[in-house]
Amino acid sequence: MKKQHFMRMISWFLLFIVGVGIILINGIGLYAGNWFYEAVDVAYARDHRGEDRKHQELLAEGKATKDWQDVGIVSKHGYKLQGTYIPSPQKSNKTLIFLHGFTKNRLYGLDYAKMYLQEGYNLLLVDSKAHGDSGGTSVSWGIEEKDDLDSWVDWVQNKFPNGIIGVHGVSMGAATALMYAGLDETQHKVAFYVADSAYSQLEPILKEKIIEEIKLPENSLLPDVLLFYSNIVSYYKNRYTFHGSSPLTAITAVTTPVLFIHGAADTLVPPRMSEDLYAAVKGPKELYIFPQAIHACAVYQDRKQYTQIVQTFVEKYGK
Repeated sequence: MKKQHFMRMISWFLLFIVGVGIILINGIGLYAGNWFYEAVDVAYARDHRGEDRKHQELLAEGKATKDWQDVGIVSKHGYKLQGTYIPSPQKSNKTLIFLHGFTKNRLYGLDYAKMYLQEGYNLLLVDSKAHGDSGGTSVSWGIEEKDDLDSWVDWVQNKFPNGIIGVHGVSMGAATALMYAGLDETQHKVAFYVADSAYSQLEPILKEKIIEEIKLPENSLLPDVLLFYSNIVSYYKNRYTFHGSSPLTAITAVTTPVLFIHGAADTLVPPRMSEDLYAAVKGPKELYIFPQAIHACAVYQDRKQYTQIVQTFVEKYGK
């Protein structure tokens, strides 16, 4: 009897130890996951706002002399969205919506404006969620941003009911555009997309960056564990996960024309991701790889060729 009681006590003690261990391990995991979520989704975008004097001066000049207008709407998710509308010098019902990359802001669209103005397009440069002057507490990597893009598309349609709309995105902006393309497949509000340096899936990039920053071996399981707990935190706080940011999944049925652009020297988002996206699209598509361009810099590496490629594509599908 005493022996059985002793064995039960041992069993309960072991269960207690295992339970404490599980709680401790998950507690540490959730703490690390929350740290990673806050660092990537919240703090980094706000601490690296991508502002510079050159673009600010161009904006001030355009508003003073060229009828450029700051515009604002409210996201379907409740936060404010800010943009700048640049009318074509000639009256036009064609509008290009520009989506910047992670940590940048709408003013970087000014580096792409001339090629579209030459084609008779108005431009709408927008700040993504938790970037620039837009609201939102965290970046959702295209998940909520695609809904915000839909709101901007509606804004343009209200301004030009029978107009033509194109979307040009860079990096995260390109991923957002492609995720929206899947959403828009039933209505075809947008006539074409230009996706510069898009990622096909977010998680593999984050995993690679974790390995690189912490200097882990390639087969380490730590990035998977960290992302697992970060996804739990992200879902608890916002009802979305890093795993949900997957343009590759979104575009499998897309028939709207897409132009893919990437740099062969891109070490942040490997060019194979654009190649995978290109292969997945069912509709009209083009792919150009700039041999020496790093991430999101093809337009700076060879502006003449970049402009020619974009304008030829727009003339084909944006008329």
